[in-house]
Amino acid sequence: MSEHDTGALQQLGDSFLQHAEKPRNLGILEEPDGSSRLVGQCGDAIRVDLQVVDGRIEDIRVLPEGCVFTRACGSALSTLALHKTLDQALTIEPDDVKNVLGDLPEDHIHCARLAVNTLGEAVAEVLRKQAAA
Repeated sequence: MSEHDTGALQQLGDSFLQHAEKPRNLGILEEPDGSSRLVGQCGDAIRVDLQVVDGRIEDIRVLPEGCVFTRACGSALSTLALHKTLDQALTIEPDDVKNVLGDLPEDHIHCARLAVNTLGEAVAEVLRKQAAA
């Protein structure tokens, strides 16, 4: 972790630290209904796998690669999306991720954007598969 990240972490709250230190829903699914992996402007990446039952996200796994902010954003996103309908999941915004974390430094908002965009692509894959079936 860089000195910049260490200084920023000292100013963040408990929720951020919990998601950063013990990310929720970490990993990959064996046979996801939808999956996406996007790389952000900073070079960090997030993979999102979805298991969908009756139009609702019944399981979600995230695999963030990069800084502590990307890890926390992936974790927070997973808690927001779990058990939501696909339509509800598509309404999740970067500010929602930021709010779950309590705060996010302005220069790391792109991590929340990366998480949200990756979820959107995973949902799009589910919808493409459903349309083709």
